[in-house]
This record gives sequence, C-alpha cells and structure tokens, in this order.
Amino acid sequence: MRLWQKIFLTTLALMVLSTTLVSALLLKTSRDALWQREYQRAVSQQQYLAGMLRAGVVSHRLQLGLVQLEEEDTRQAVAQILARQAMDDYLIELVLLDPGGEAVYRSEGAEDAAVSSDFSASDTVYRLRPGQTEGQYFLDVSMPLTLESLQCRLDAVYDVSDLQRQLTAQAERTVLLCLAFSLVGAGALLGLVWFLLRPLAALDRSARRVAEGRYDERLDDAGSDELAGLAKDMNAMAQAVQDRVEQLERVAEDRKVFIGNLAHEMKTPLTSILGFADLLYLPKELEESDRVEYARVISEEAKRLKSLSGKLLELITLGSTNIELAPAPLREVVDEVAISLRPVMEQSGLGLTCTCPDATVDMDRELFKSLLYNLLDNGRKASERGGKLDLAAKAEDGAVTILVRDYGRGIPQSEIDKITQPFYMVDKSRARKAGGAGLGLALCREIVEVHSGTMEIQSIVGEGTLIRLTFPLSAGAEGGEGHA
Repeated sequence: MRLWQKIFLTTLALMVLSTTLVSALLLKTSRDALWQREYQRAVSQQQYLAGMLRAGVVSHRLQLGLVQLEEEDTRQAVAQILARQAMDDYLIELVLLDPGGEAVYRSEGAEDAAVSSDFSASDTVYRLRPGQTEGQYFLDVSMPLTLESLQCRLDAVYDVSDLQRQLTAQAERTVLLCLAFSLVGAGALLGLVWFLLRPLAALDRSARRVAEGRYDERLDDAGSDELAGLAKDMNAMAQAVQDRVEQLERVAEDRKVFIGNLAHEMKTPLTSILGFADLLYLPKELEESDRVEYARVISEEAKRLKSLSGKLLELITLGSTNIELAPAPLREVVDEVAISLRPVMEQSGLGLTCTCPDATVDMDRELFKSLLYNLLDNGRKASERGGKLDLAAKAEDGAVTILVRDYGRGIPQSEIDKITQPFYMVDKSRARKAGGAGLGLALCREIVEVHSGTMEIQSIVGEGTLIRLTFPLSAGAEGGEGHA
C-alpha cells in the first residue's frame, strides 16, 4: 500500500469515527431533551387531573354540607368526575386505584398491566414501553393522590408514538447526513492528500532518476517546510553523488592514461635495449666503436628505466604510506641540494644562486630534498648553456615561501594545468633526450601535498618559469634572511 493511500484511509477512518461519535452524542442529547420534555408534559397532565379530582371532591362535599366525606361517598364522587373526563389521542387510559389495588375508576379498555400500581413509591413514577404494534410506544405515569380520607394512586397511559417516530426519522436523517458528509469529506481529503504529497511524488521520481544514473537531476527546493528541506538534502546528495562519479570517472581516465603512458615509456627503452642487444648478440664482426656505441645506448636506456621505476615507486609510496614529518632547518636542506647539483650544473654550463633564511619546517628530509632537486633539475633541462637558476626563500606570517626560477624556454599557458599529470611532457622528444619521463612534477605535487603546502606555477614562453612553494613553519620557529 502506497503512502498516500495509508494517509487517506487513516484520516478518513478518523474523520468518519469522529463524525459518528459527534452525531451519536448530538442525537442522544436531543433524544434525552425531547423525552424529558415529554415526561414533563405527561406529569403536568397528571397533576391537572389530580387537581381536578381534589376540586371536584371538595365541591361535592360542600354541596352535601358535610365536614368530610365518607370513603364510599368519595369513591362515588371520584368515579363521576373521571367518567366525565374524555379520553383523546394522547391520554388513552386512566385508572384510579385504592390501597388494596381495587380500581375506583377504570376508563374503557384500560388494563391493569398497562399501568404502574407500585404503592411503595411516594413520588410520581413513569416508564416508557413499546406497544404491541410496531412503532407504537406508551408512557405510563403513576402518582400518589389523597382525596379526603381516601389514599389512592392515579395511573394514566399516554400515547407517545408520534415522538418516537420523529426521533426515528431524525436518526435516519442524521445517518444520511453523516454518510453524505463522509463522501464529500473523502473527496476533499483525497484531493488534499494528493496536493500535499505532490512534492513527495516528485522526490520519488527524482530519486528513481538518480538511481538510474541521471546524476544531474535536481528538485525544486523552494519553501520552508519539511519537504523543502528534504528536497534540499536530496539535491545535496545528488550533487555529492555526481561529484563522486565524476571524480571516479576522472580517476579511471587518469589511470587509463597513466597505464598507457607507462606502457609507452617502458616500451621505448626496452625496444632500444633489445634491438642493440640483438646486434651485440649476432655472430658477426663489429667495429669496436660500434660495440661501444651500442653498449652506451643500452646503458643509457637501462638508466632511464631505472629512473622511471624509481620515480614510479616513490610516487606510489607517497600515496599509500603514512609520512612522519619532523622539524628540520631549511638552510641545511637547501645547502645539501645545491652541493649535490653542483657537478650537474657545471656540466650543463649553468649557475645556481640560493638565498635561504634560518627557518625550521616540519618535513620528511629526503622527500623535501627530492622536491627541490626535481624542480631545479627541470629548470636545468629547460635552460640553455650560460644561463642561471635562482632559489630564494623567505619566512613571514608563520609560513615560508620558496621561489624556484629559471630563464629558459618557458611553458605555454595552455599546458600549465597539465604538467603535473604523470607522464605529461610539453616537448616529448626534448624531454626524453634529456632523460625525463614526465614524472618529476607529478612527484613534486604529491610531496607538496604531503607537507601541507601549496605549489603555483607561472611561466612565459621564451622568458622562463617561476615555481612558488609555500609551507607552514614549525611551531615557534622564526626565520631571517641568509645565503647558501
């Protein structure tokens, strides 16, 4: 059963139940009021008859000139008075009983069983009873009466069938009205439930479309009720799912490109190694110079494979190993990198200038040295002989900024966002000739993230490249200008 059906049926049942209870209460209140009025009418009629009997007996005694009538005279006087009382559609039976239960007077057709003769009751009593015919009801009223020396009870029967028929018709009309109200209320309730649950139906359709893979689906979240809040949550969830799916798609695409590039980068040196190894292996005369050249190519390609595997291992390790950082003096690290690069710089005909403050940075020393070495080595490969490289650092506002600048070929603006991707090379032939595999900047980016830093690259073609690194200083560390 759907939610709208549950809400509709539950609310309809409560509405019908409440309507029925209210109608029953109103009917009972109205019925009790009408019967109470009918009882008062009958009692008033009874009291009128009693007053008439007292007045008639007194008048008869005065006519006879007696102080008090004998019981027999009282009986005769009462019988004569009641005989003159005509019965009608309302008062249908009248009986006067003495203490012994003998009828002093009985109207025509009156029966003893039809009236109450309880002499133990000191007040007026009445009862409602059905007649022998369907729809016929009678009201019996019995009241004590003292006439001179005669103690008796006056019993009367009143026909109240008309009132009972009115009450029955009123009950039938109430049932019909309740039924009509329930039908109209059911229609209105159905429309109201449908109107109120329209946003929920839209949520359901949207959730189904998201489940089908349409992650760009969004809901109308206007309003301030619970459904609007749910729509906002659904939109946030859909956005999160869409972002996650796009991220996974990018990761899958990057992995596909990574594997393709890796296969390509490994295939090239392996092909060269196998080709020249076959030439050395074949049983034919080779000049010594050719043999040396072939061995040199094999050695260079093997070194390239070694460098490639080493950087790949370092890149993978960064993503899967918890790196422990410890405070280290930045100047010492820069000095060590500068010393290790000095032979390579001299061989390339380049100068290196380093300026570094006395600052302390939380770092993995070897990874940080690898970061600076890779950046300076990339600048060396992009520079012509006779050029120079600059490394300058400055500490301020709780952070240290390191600038690595070369004055070489530069990088096109369209390529800057791509150069940190694994295996991406702006000039593939030049990079391979220089021994590169396109992993250096990707590795640098991972090292910077491990150290909670940032890396920005600015470059102009023909003027050179500036790389800005920013790292937080160790707690309580301060830095000043220095030189290495």
